[in-house]
Amino acid sequence: MRVLKWMLDRIEGTAGGTENIFGLTPRYEDLKWDGLEFTQAQFDRITSIDKAAWEAELKLHAELFDKLKYHLPAELASTKAALEKRLAA
Repeated sequence: MRVLKWMLDRIEGTAGGTENIFGLTPRYEDLKWDGLEFTQAQFDRITSIDKAAWEAELKLHAELFDKLKYHLPAELASTKAALEKRLAA
């Protein structure tokens, strides 16, 4: 619910965020943490992006996309290509 609230607030223009290779995501201070003991360090750890792991993941996606190429919308391939480009930057 906390992330959903952030998403709705983004639509309304009342919440912040940060850009990363996946697009715009919430910062720690953009989410409501009432009732939870969840530190900035914990948030940073779970939201960190392991580029090597994602490069390996995208190689697996390439294999899957090749097997399913006649059944996938073209938009999926272009979305994957855009993610690969952002990851390489």
